[in-house]
Order: sequence, then C-alpha cells, then structure tokens
Amino acid sequence: MTYNIASLKKIKIGSVIIYLILVAGGIFMLMPFLWMISSSLKDVESIFIFPPQWIPKKIILSNYIELFTSSYYNFGLYYFNTSLVVLFRVTGMFIFCSMAAYGFARLNFPFKNLLFMVVLATLMLPIQVLMVPLYFEMRFFKWINTFQALFIPHSLGAFGGAFSIFLLRQYFMALPKDLEDAAVIDGCNIPRTFVSIMLPQVKTAYAALAIFTFQGAWNDYVWPLIVINDPKKYVISLGITLFVSDRAALTNWPLLMASSVLGLIPIIVIFLFFQKYFMRNLVMSGIK
Repeated sequence: MTYNIASLKKIKIGSVIIYLILVAGGIFMLMPFLWMISSSLKDVESIFIFPPQWIPKKIILSNYIELFTSSYYNFGLYYFNTSLVVLFRVTGMFIFCSMAAYGFARLNFPFKNLLFMVVLATLMLPIQVLMVPLYFEMRFFKWINTFQALFIPHSLGAFGGAFSIFLLRQYFMALPKDLEDAAVIDGCNIPRTFVSIMLPQVKTAYAALAIFTFQGAWNDYVWPLIVINDPKKYVISLGITLFVSDRAALTNWPLLMASSVLGLIPIIVIFLFFQKYFMRNLVMSGIK
C-alpha cells in the first residue's frame, strides 16, 4: 500500500512538472503575438518605452480605423483582394487535385504509376525553380499585374499541387471497393460516383488540406511581389510592407502591428473552424 501511494505521488509530481513545462512553453510561444496586439494599441513613442508596457496606459483604437479610412493604405481593398484570390486558389486546388487524386487512386489507365511518380518527383523541385518559367508563362498570356496570375497557377497545382494530390490519393486508396461496386449497381457513372460517393468520405483530408491551402494562399508574399506592381491589386502580404521603411525611425510600427493582427485573424478563424476535423481520428473507411 505504501509502495502504491509513493508511486502515485511520483506520477502526480511528474505530471505536474510536465504540465508546468508545457504551460511555460505555451506562454513563451504566445509572447510575440501578445506583444503584437499590445503594440497595435499604442502610439509610436509608447512602443519604445523601457521597460516595455504590456498593457498600454492609453489604448489607441484609431490605428485600426486608419487602416480602413486612409486613402493611402486602403487596407479594406487588400482584404478584399486577398479573400478573392484565396477563394479561387482553394476552390481550384480542391477541384483539380481531387480529380487527379481520384484518378490515380481508383481508375486504371496506361502509365498510371509512371505518371504518379512524375507528379511525386515535382515535390523535390524548390519553388524558386518554378518562379522564372511561370513568370514567362504569365507574361506570354499577358497576365502580369492581373488577378489571373495570382490564382490560376496555384489553382492548377503549380505550387503545392503534388502534395495535395498525394494526400488525397492515400485517402481514396484506403476506401473499400464495395462503395464503388454499390454505386455501379445503383447506376452511377464515374463522375457521379466521385462526387456523390467518394468525396464525402474524405472530409478529414479536406479539412487538413483546407488549413494548409488557406494558410499558404493568405500568407503568400513572393509570388504576388513578382507578378503584381499595381497597389490597387495588392494582397495583404504586400499591403503590410507599405508600413515598413528602410529606416526604422520612419516605420509606422503601430499600423504595422495592427495590420499584422488583422492579417492573422482569418487564419486563426479557419483553424478553429476546421480543427475538429483536423484533430479527429482519421477514419478512412466508409463502411462502419
């Protein structure tokens, strides 16, 4: 009995230490975000006060208001442009990558395995290698400085499409063939089977893919910087750079922090919305 109590105490002490370490690590990870929010509610002078003030003595909400009322920054337009680009990117990625993944997983056609290996081989190509030929392609179609250049290459899987195809293919391959056999008996053709039967079975994969695709599209900076030079077509990642100066004294730090907070909110919302699917046990069988 004494041994059991001693063991229980050791287990409890060990658990407390682990939780304390996790809490300390969580606080440490949150500190930059908390400082960003705190700085977005200050004026320039208050940001550089030492020791730092985590809770501003005077909360300035006008920093957020100025982002949407200023004729120079026009942050509302950047939000709209980014939302439009993300919508087309995510939709296109789901449509085309889903069809490709289903074809590689469930259909039989010549050179299927060879073509899939070619798709996987593109995972080893750095994104920087693709930017130059894609830029010339956009220039050939006269899409430079247009929204088409922002979402069409991504929608067709130019950036990250191979990973999406691989992820969805693994889920489709794990589904039992009885689903397709039952669909054939009911008179479903291949498109109907794909849309009505197979797609609903891979919701967990779509949840994970939605988070990755949305985050990548929302935070994309390099590709918009290459193909867009009109401020009216800026996305949020480019709009935030307007607050940064090559001289730190001229950087508008409160507006920079406020714009960063607003740029972060959609990603947090999307993660909270999809996390129940993302964290759920990945049950890849459609028959219980």
